[in-house]
Amino acid sequence: MKHVLFSYHTCPLEEPGTGLSGGMNVFLRGLLPGLARHGIETDVLTRGKGDTVEITRPYRGIRVVHVPCGWEEPTSREGAYRALPRFVEKAGEVIRTSLDPPDAISAHYWMSGVAARGACRWERTKGLVFAFHTVEARKADTSEYSPDALSVARRSAEERLALEAHRVVFLSEHDLAATERMLPDVAGKGVVIPPGVDDSFRVLPPRAKGRRAFGVPSAAFLFLLAARPAPGKNVPAAIEAFLAVRGKGGREAFLLVAGQGPPAGGVPGGVIFAGPVPHAKMPALVSAADAVLGPSEYESFGLVPLEAMAAGVPVIVPRDGHWGETVSREGGGAVYPPKSSRGLADAMENIMADGAARARMAEEGKEIASRFTWERCTEAWARLLSSAATRDNRR
Repeated sequence: MKHVLFSYHTCPLEEPGTGLSGGMNVFLRGLLPGLARHGIETDVLTRGKGDTVEITRPYRGIRVVHVPCGWEEPTSREGAYRALPRFVEKAGEVIRTSLDPPDAISAHYWMSGVAARGACRWERTKGLVFAFHTVEARKADTSEYSPDALSVARRSAEERLALEAHRVVFLSEHDLAATERMLPDVAGKGVVIPPGVDDSFRVLPPRAKGRRAFGVPSAAFLFLLAARPAPGKNVPAAIEAFLAVRGKGGREAFLLVAGQGPPAGGVPGGVIFAGPVPHAKMPALVSAADAVLGPSEYESFGLVPLEAMAAGVPVIVPRDGHWGETVSREGGGAVYPPKSSRGLADAMENIMADGAARARMAEEGKEIASRFTWERCTEAWARLLSSAATRDNRR
């Protein structure tokens, strides 16, 4: 079976991390090899940085086609959107002249969905399988949300994709239900396929390794927060909560923020900003942590809490959302009222004080994470792509 996957904004060959597209890179690196094992040959159309089309073969059965489009460095969403029309034009040429006709077409993230519609003849994208990953309309409820021209363009594109896509993939039932309320055209099309988690988080490097790298004493309590700079990640509130509990209980405490640099106004005591971290180094940071914070006001899923649970590290998350509901029901960490800095501080203080509770949460988290494997994810995607291949798409 031939499959074309549009991944305009994220190049699957790049080292995933906590940067602009880290989560998407992690997802695609888990998904693509599995599709090949299920007999689905995939051509990934992504942005190129040069002037000519380049084709690489990172995995058996997978070709990554780098399409020149005037991509700007450093990467930004605004720059990506400016380069999108040229990508659509060049990708259409590549599809017409260089690729075998696909049986199925999929796209991840809204710009990739726009590219799939524009680069392929519409009659060939009637079987489009689209994955939002995040939905712009749902960000409007976050305290840091500030709409701009790009937000307006994205909301319009997502409404059209919700209407026209054949199937829409979500990572959790919670995300599907919440998106249906915002985009009613998704109703009847939604498919829930959770991601997997890398085995490197199930067998961790020594705890001392990550601590030494950032000068964290072995006896100190370490909170970890991994998030790129973005509205709704709620990092300032997490720092405020940390400062409220630091020094309580007679134990030294630190907060390590991975994924972004220090703010212009200076760094509070006990807070360490690690900057962007390659995904390959995240297991060492998780291993060093005593608890992992997930304070985002909006997440479609949240890979970081899943990776922490797989590692046996308790998580602290808002009570709503996929992980809030899961932790409330099955354990693995602590929950607090959404948008409550005081509630977050109380949860952090309680976890610091109760070693027995942390040990119980660690085992609960491992049990929850055991359900999330890349084999299950890719098997479900393979079934979906096969069922979505329309008669017009079949060669």
